[in-house]
Amino acid sequence: MKKRYFVKNLAAFLIPLLVPLLVLGSVSFFSTQHNMKQDINRNSQFLLLQSQRQLEMILRELDTLKLALFQNSRVFNELSALLQQPRFTYESSKTYQIISRYMNALTSSKPYIDSIYFYSDNDYGRFLSSVEGLSSLDRFRDTEWFRTFMAYEGSPAEWTEKRAVRLYDFESYPTEVVSLYNVLAAGKIGIILNIRPAYIESLLASVTHYEGQKLLVLDERNRVIFSGDKEIGIAPADLADIAGHSESFFDIRLPFGKANVTKIESERYRWKYVSIIPHASLYETPSRIVNYTVLSACLSFLCGLLLTYYLTRRNYRQLLAITSLLRSAENNKSQLQSPKKVTDEYSYILQNMVSHFIEHRYIKTQLSEKKYKLQVMELLALQSQINPHFLYNTLNSIYWETVGLTGKPNKASEMVEHLSDILSFSLSHPASLVTWEEELANTVSYIEIQKRRYKDKFDVLFEYGQEVLGCRTMKLLLQPLVENSLYHGIKEKDGPGRIKIKIARRETDVEATIIDNGIGIGRERLVFLRQALLDTEEPSSHIGLINTNKRLRLIYDSGYAIRLLSKPGLGTVVRIRIPAYELEV
Repeated sequence: MKKRYFVKNLAAFLIPLLVPLLVLGSVSFFSTQHNMKQDINRNSQFLLLQSQRQLEMILRELDTLKLALFQNSRVFNELSALLQQPRFTYESSKTYQIISRYMNALTSSKPYIDSIYFYSDNDYGRFLSSVEGLSSLDRFRDTEWFRTFMAYEGSPAEWTEKRAVRLYDFESYPTEVVSLYNVLAAGKIGIILNIRPAYIESLLASVTHYEGQKLLVLDERNRVIFSGDKEIGIAPADLADIAGHSESFFDIRLPFGKANVTKIESERYRWKYVSIIPHASLYETPSRIVNYTVLSACLSFLCGLLLTYYLTRRNYRQLLAITSLLRSAENNKSQLQSPKKVTDEYSYILQNMVSHFIEHRYIKTQLSEKKYKLQVMELLALQSQINPHFLYNTLNSIYWETVGLTGKPNKASEMVEHLSDILSFSLSHPASLVTWEEELANTVSYIEIQKRRYKDKFDVLFEYGQEVLGCRTMKLLLQPLVENSLYHGIKEKDGPGRIKIKIARRETDVEATIIDNGIGIGRERLVFLRQALLDTEEPSSHIGLINTNKRLRLIYDSGYAIRLLSKPGLGTVVRIRIPAYELEV
């Protein structure tokens, strides 16, 4: 019995101690892992976009060369004639000097450009290069590009090839270059831009943040043309799997272990920019959290074991003493009396035993009543959920019935559909924030219903930028204010009216302005409404404005601002400013 009592106390003591610790450690591990993965994906995507912009600036050098050498008809004709002539003339020499200076200046000013070749079909195998100027294939050492160029058949195209080039006899090792081919006419005209990969690879290596991170650039055939790490260690089959993956962020198993991959693609050049981070480096912090959690759990278990042994031994002795006292009273058939004075825990237990028994019965009765009331409240809550959903489902049924009457959507079905959208938007997660895009869509549905009712009585203009659509806002912010403008301003106006909804980003806030050219508000009424925005009482009209103000106060506390402006006969302006909570990715 003593052992069972010890085990029971140990479980009762350690479970409340260890479970929160393990839960906290697990939650910290997974949340840290998730947040780190999101942050790393965003950072990797930013790095890749930066790398893409820098590399495509290099690729745009081809466009500059094409513009200078090919699309300028006068220069192109003179260069073609120069390559066809057996010897120089004064005119051709002048053109040649201008183009040579341009090509030399380009290679000298751009540290990543190794050389430039321009070829136009001629009988002498001549071409223009930034290395030797006017050259011919029979005396120029780098001719591999010409074979690749002549082997291509098809329409004008651009592609990439990584090559090893040795231009001079004194070079001990060939120089690696990445050649960008721009074929303007198959086998006839081409521009080849040779890039030094070492310069670009040093840029890629300088922006890596994690140990073992690899930044790669793959060409259109999924071959590595630039890498921030000399030791790539990835097989061509794995590179093909990475390049062919449909997602931009994913995990993949590689020879060195599981890794996180971020990938973006260039639409024009068909290059793929890839960031690969080993999980061992990526999840170093979550792994440390797990180790600390396990260590803390072991220490807690040891301390709990010692403390439980001490408490169990003491409490067991107290229980034996009390049991012995009760048994003695029962055997002697004498009435058990509470001690008149409390001297220790034993006398305290005996003195309060009867009162505790009565209190126990009373508490049990109270708990039964509370349980009954709780069941009733749960039933009412479920019933309150059924009614809105019943209305929503009924509207859907009415929608299909109206469509069935005409065999196609009609005005009635469109109004029902807009009303159904508004109900769905209002009833789903009423306390949650929504994006401005969702809030605007709900407002449009409301406006479409009112336009069916008032026909050409009013028109609504929207003015906003794309940067606000992803920000979050309070649900049903605009609709009550548009309703106020319609019912209190436009409806009473002679002739058609106009409502303008303007939403703009103001640093860390978003400002929403609702403007109408209705009948406006009188001075006394305007003062009353402005005071009502500060009070808790609701006026008899403009309840939408007061309700919106109360909900803003509940959600944003003092972090919002609302302003009401109006002039009789001119219209009303309501301007609201709330924090620009960004939508999480």
